[in-house]
Order: sequence, then C-alpha cells, then structure tokens
Amino acid sequence: MIKAGLNQGEVVWYNDRRGYGFVNIEGDEIFIHRSALEQFGLTFLYSGDVIGIEVAEGDDGPAITSILSVRRDAPPPLPSDTTPEDDEKRGVVKFFNAQKGYGFVEITDDEDNYDAFIHTRTLQACGLRTISEGQHLLLYVSDDGKGPQATQVRVIAKQ
Repeated sequence: MIKAGLNQGEVVWYNDRRGYGFVNIEGDEIFIHRSALEQFGLTFLYSGDVIGIEVAEGDDGPAITSILSVRRDAPPPLPSDTTPEDDEKRGVVKFFNAQKGYGFVEITDDEDNYDAFIHTRTLQACGLRTISEGQHLLLYVSDDGKGPQATQVRVIAKQ
C-alpha cells in the first residue's frame, strides 16, 4: 500500500491530450492529473520517466498531489547510416501535429509513391519526440488493412 508523503515512481503512460495518466509506485498504479504537471511547469510525461512525487490519501485512495522531480533518460543516439535496409522506405514528413499525436509521411522511393500514417507512439518507441514538415526519414511501413502505417523510423540528412 502506498504511503502518504514523498515517493518515487515510474510513468506507465500519460496522455497529454486527455490530461491524465498512471504512475507505478511500488507495484501499484496511481492516477496522475494534468494539474500536478502544470504546478511543476510540465506539459507532458513520457513512459519510463522516473518522477519524485508527493502523495496524499484522498477519498478514492492515494492521489498524486505534486511533482517534485523528473528524471528522463536520454534517447539512444540516431544511427548515422543513411542507407536503407531491406524493406526500409525513404520518406519526407508531409504533416505532423504533435498535439494530436499523428501525421503523414510521403514515401518517395523510386518504385513507391504514397502517404503513410505515423503516430507519436511510433516516434517515442524509436527515441524521437516529434518530427517536422519536410524532414527526411527512413521507415518501415506495414498495412494491416487500415492503410500504410509507419512502424519504425530513423531521421536522416537530406539526400
């Protein structure tokens, strides 16, 4: 059982559009609301962030009342190799809305020319926070019946 007072936990997930998420503290998942982030000057948290927090006992159980610290691991360095691997496609970011968490990449390979959907979760899984219009990428694309979607991404220099 979580004790009121100072604790440390790991962010399980946080949805900045909805303004809430959950933090794992000693095996229990505790609700965190946008208001705790705003008091600390944050607008988002990433899965895996380790945060120092103050917890109080509320009517519905333990609640995070404030954030005291955030430790975020640096993303792994981007590979310097800009040669596409097998089945990897070249693309240019056509549109990306970081607040909504999605966008589209124009696939520009010689034999292919189409748009692929890209979600912020894919970027985060690849160590990226966001991408910008016109940015060049190497990506793997799959189609599970809903249309082409990026599954892995690498940022490259324009070629």
